[in-house]
Amino acid sequence: MTRIIMFTPTYVRSPGTQARINLIMKSLKISGFKTELVVSRESTLQRIYHKFGEELLVRKSVWNIMGYLISRDILKYGPDAAILFLDVSASAIPYLKREGIKTILSIEDLTPEYKNYREGTSEKFYQLLKKACEEVDAIICSGYTLAKRLKEIDLDAIPVPVGLEIYTRIEEAICRSSPPTIVHSGQLTLQRQIDIISELANKYTVMVHDFGILSGKLRNGRNIIKYRAKSPEEGARIVQPAHIGLIIEYKKTYSLNRLYFHTSLLQPIVAEGNGPWVEEARQLGVPLYRIESIEELFHNYEKYVKELSVIQRKLAIPFVHKPLLKLLESIL
Repeated sequence: MTRIIMFTPTYVRSPGTQARINLIMKSLKISGFKTELVVSRESTLQRIYHKFGEELLVRKSVWNIMGYLISRDILKYGPDAAILFLDVSASAIPYLKREGIKTILSIEDLTPEYKNYREGTSEKFYQLLKKACEEVDAIICSGYTLAKRLKEIDLDAIPVPVGLEIYTRIEEAICRSSPPTIVHSGQLTLQRQIDIISELANKYTVMVHDFGILSGKLRNGRNIIKYRAKSPEEGARIVQPAHIGLIIEYKKTYSLNRLYFHTSLLQPIVAEGNGPWVEEARQLGVPLYRIESIEELFHNYEKYVKELSVIQRKLAIPFVHKPLLKLLESIL
């Protein structure tokens, strides 16, 4: 059986990246691939990335060091193929190809944007990234808007969306009981989020993930129910009774896992904000409604849930990961 190693450096792994890795692993296992996850906790790489990144990640010698350390962790498992998550992991591609390992790079976001590098530094980083990718068998990325951005820096990537597991069936969704409930599952980091949630709580029950630097500004009571969850699965169980998902987001991010989370629960999404994630939702076919549409959503709830169930099936694993599965079949 073909053995595939999935590698991620733990020091730059976000909850969103972790969710995507978990879902891709499940898709590969469902499809018959033998897959293992290797997580690097290399302290040298951690210091390079976080403390000295803008100075060191533009040097070829540093990419050589990173590539050697990452490939060393992978090669001891004797894989047939490797999927490297995050752009800096591209440094291992030349070392893996030297050993005959089929290699795919998965880009979740771009380090210079994530870490706010200066323009000149960003260009040097991208030059090294592109050089490392010259031998890669394929590049995948977390969505359509990111693929478009990568094209701008001359990298061709196959969009492989995050995907979802089906947590709620249509029969369960349309039988949700009163009172009408809205859930905000993201971090509370903006005063705008607090203001909107507080306003909505004057009329509706609002469930709020008790996480983020401003979470203390909201209190239980007055129609606000705070919850905590350690995993998407636990969070799904807690908020499953809610009717509508609420997103208030202004950061420049190419996708939001909340788009998939609420779709997996068949919760139509009310959204305010801007950023590439809005276009990503459009590309995925996930409808975003204005806050002013809440009453209409509740009034014709079954109609909107049925429409969302069609999107849910398209984004469910392993179907949504078919581009990656076909890619693996073609190169192995």
